[in-house]
Amino acid sequence: MLDSAREVGKYDKNEMLGIIGKFPKHLRDGYRRGLTCGPPKFAPDSFVVAGMGGSAIGGDLLSTWMAETGVGSSCEVCRSYALPPHVGKKSLVVVASYSGNTEETLAMFESARRRGSKLVSISSGGRLKELSETYSVPHCGVPSGLVPRASLGHVFGSLLGIVDRAGIASPSAEIDAARRTLTRLTSSCSLEKTTSDNPAKQLAHELFGNIPVVIGYGLSRPVGKRWANQLNENSKVLAFSSSLPEMDHNEIVGWVSDGRSQGFSPVFLEHDVADEAMIRRLSETKAMLCDRARVHCAYAQGEHVLSKMLSLVVFGDFVSAYLGILRKEDPSSTEPIERLKRNLSKKST
Repeated sequence: MLDSAREVGKYDKNEMLGIIGKFPKHLRDGYRRGLTCGPPKFAPDSFVVAGMGGSAIGGDLLSTWMAETGVGSSCEVCRSYALPPHVGKKSLVVVASYSGNTEETLAMFESARRRGSKLVSISSGGRLKELSETYSVPHCGVPSGLVPRASLGHVFGSLLGIVDRAGIASPSAEIDAARRTLTRLTSSCSLEKTTSDNPAKQLAHELFGNIPVVIGYGLSRPVGKRWANQLNENSKVLAFSSSLPEMDHNEIVGWVSDGRSQGFSPVFLEHDVADEAMIRRLSETKAMLCDRARVHCAYAQGEHVLSKMLSLVVFGDFVSAYLGILRKEDPSSTEPIERLKRNLSKKST
């Protein structure tokens, strides 16, 4: 089925596969936009990315990249209605909402504005853009017309541009390398590549009918959450994420002791940025899970941290879209989310 463009087209009505394939271009475009709207050189005493869903995932990736590459500053991601108490006048707060109308994100914008924090916003329009114009807050506009989760390349690229302009980090060389890696990856996972030569199609087939649990460690920890979210939304399946070493202190007992674990599919997001202790733990954990379930692995590509992280992100996006199509679902639709928003809107009026 996945090797027939006609069959795929019946379900991929909004061309999610094509959008995923443009991630390298979106990353470059977002980076350029962020460079133009970020604050001039600035040394904040705290740095927060405020957002929900796909917009917040960009913050998670940024935070992990900064930590893994030894950038002096740290990045905190806030998913809430209110910012942490320590955020104040010397803080840099980047508020991201693809639609510009996310209820929680707008509340965090107001919170940062009232506290006098240095603010930057990212959206494709909406109320967030209007508020930014009203209060003279620098606004990074990204292209509209996408489902929010498909905007990650634009949003994450914008975040990289903002921290570059502010002097917090210098990602340009890694971005160039990541784009080269991702271009090769998108070619190998494209619709035109048949299942026998397409690792994303192969893994989608292997996950079909099971509940994926995506397991990351180090730089792949936030990518695991992205995978689970994409499997939820693109594939329309229950999926969860976990991480090492934490899962070995609790979750592994359930994997080994509960017979229902055979209906789950652990997917390890592997990379080579790990010490000997983590390598041993990873090997032993996989061996124990292999006794209970069929274990799958996805491997990072590229030489730098950014390339490794984003190659796993894009590969997971392809897998989730192909799995949705195998299930005869439109990867772009999210009817339950829209229904929930309508229900909440009715109750608040």
